[in-house]
Amino acid sequence: MTKKIHVYNITVSTGEQFKNVRIEGSISNRYSGIATTFISVENEAGQTVELTKYQIVKAELINIEG
Repeated sequence: MTKKIHVYNITVSTGEQFKNVRIEGSISNRYSGIATTFISVENEAGQTVELTKYQIVKAELINIEG
């Protein structure tokens, strides 16, 4: 079974915004454990960015693919 790709616009604590970030599965599933600190996300330019759950101020779900 293939997982769905969730597409988010993410705002971090510095005010920087990452648009069209694609994550396999929901972001809440990625941060469900206390040991999870970093999440790799891909921005619309195809660059991989490492975010911590403490940096994310807002994650707006804009689309679900698949």
